[in-house]
Amino acid sequence: MKKILIIDDDPYICDLLVKYLARNNFETQGAHKGKEAVELIIKKDFDLILCDYRLPDMDGMEVLKQAKSKNEHLPVIIMTAYAEIATAVKAIKAGAFDYVTKPIQHEEILKTIEKAMAGKTSKESQSTFNKKFITGRSKRIREVLNHVQAVAPTDLSVLIQGETGSGKEFIARAIHYKSKRKDKPFIAVDCGVIPKELANSELFGHVKGAFTGAIKDKTGFFQQASGGTLFLDEVGNLPYENQVKLLRALQERVINKVGNNKKIKIDVRVITASNDDLLNEVKNNNFREDLYHRINGFKINLPALRERKEDIMEFTRRFISSANKEFDKNVEGLDASVEDIFMNYAWYGNIRELENVVKRCVLLSREPLITSDLLPEEILQYKMMEKRPGGNHRSGDAVFELKEATLEAEKEVITNALIKTNFNKSKAARLLNIDRKTLYNKIKEYNISVIK
Repeated sequence: MKKILIIDDDPYICDLLVKYLARNNFETQGAHKGKEAVELIIKKDFDLILCDYRLPDMDGMEVLKQAKSKNEHLPVIIMTAYAEIATAVKAIKAGAFDYVTKPIQHEEILKTIEKAMAGKTSKESQSTFNKKFITGRSKRIREVLNHVQAVAPTDLSVLIQGETGSGKEFIARAIHYKSKRKDKPFIAVDCGVIPKELANSELFGHVKGAFTGAIKDKTGFFQQASGGTLFLDEVGNLPYENQVKLLRALQERVINKVGNNKKIKIDVRVITASNDDLLNEVKNNNFREDLYHRINGFKINLPALRERKEDIMEFTRRFISSANKEFDKNVEGLDASVEDIFMNYAWYGNIRELENVVKRCVLLSREPLITSDLLPEEILQYKMMEKRPGGNHRSGDAVFELKEATLEAEKEVITNALIKTNFNKSKAARLLNIDRKTLYNKIKEYNISVIK
């Protein structure tokens, strides 16, 4: 529940607003003086402040200044008499979201609050994204970013293809925040986890009574993303019948909720992603060709981390810094041997795997530099199995028996199949040409850890 602080020296008006907004599903608190309000702002986290411009001990400009010093994205709405509109405009220039004139119209102020809340969410999301987004310096990623820059201002559908953990959602968000839709919602959906029988309801919504368990109307992802961007990750996992309805929505720009034939117009940009080659899926009759061409208005191929090795250390430094803050540590970096391992490891789980490994090492480290004894077993094993030119395995002076090398190779093949299929065990089993039971037994036998 969103928290609102209401500041007005008139107890009657303040109490009236507190009760009215509470009835409209906000958590409210009132204050009658500026100093009292500033103390509350410092101690508590509010989602919005509604402040009278004239207070007995300070004006609204000072309250605005204090609120913005704590959280620059915190929306402040100024309440003012009609004759003081010029003053209120000055407050807006100083960072206030908007102003409302007295006497207060409840419906007007509710609309202004809802508008401010939507804007706050967008700005905070963009700010958080900008802090997290690591571009990298490699030629491959620079090509990707040039494509992002070119396609973002358009309304073309974008298909992003890349391995699990390579940063497909980050690229989708980068497109959104560079587009004309940046102040509207960005809704990310993992199609791989939506049950087949609920996919249409999740995407398009349903009406009460449409099916057993539909106890009230539901707004689907398309409507939630209205005016903004809908990101459909692992779109290749959508069942065939759901692909049909998605194609219709993209072609006709209309949807209808499950249980209702009424057409609803949509204004949404759709970005899709897959860790499979969807063109191969089309050839294998697992994905509709007409839908493929509809979502493939502009394709971006995202390189794996091992194909952009110049960026590994940049990501590593950022992840160490983030983990230091999270765990209250002071790790400075990697020792020379670990840096060598990082640069030569295949990073099957890409950026996501690198982040997980770095966080683990920072958490366990008691020294300024991360040492190899802190690394997960699978990375150390990979180092031992690293191939020399000509195909010979090496591990310093260690020599592997043929049986041991065969087992390691089998484990690696299974791990790669799981990663390629986004850890979908049914798909992985088909890819390996074995049954699911055999795959489960192999996973248990080799103690394969699932990085997601």
